[in-house]
Amino acid sequence: MKLSEKACKIIAKLISVLGIGLSIFVGGYIFLIRPIYTIFVGFTNDILTSKDLLISIVLIFLAATVSGGIWIVFDMIAGIFRDMHGKED
Repeated sequence: MKLSEKACKIIAKLISVLGIGLSIFVGGYIFLIRPIYTIFVGFTNDILTSKDLLISIVLIFLAATVSGGIWIVFDMIAGIFRDMHGKED
């Protein structure tokens, strides 16, 4: 079953938006905001351990890489739908 050109563009946009949202959530919240919050709460309550600090620092450094990787994967999938009608048999 062939999809129309308009349907392919809508699917590509939805996949792109989903990828951006997931990228912001995982890279921005899980890998950036939560570790910073963990360091802050641990430091203010004097319960910050070196293990928690090390894990949080590694997560903060990986935030951009994970976020970019998620965005790239979803953009490549959306590109398949974007280019679907450019290559007619």
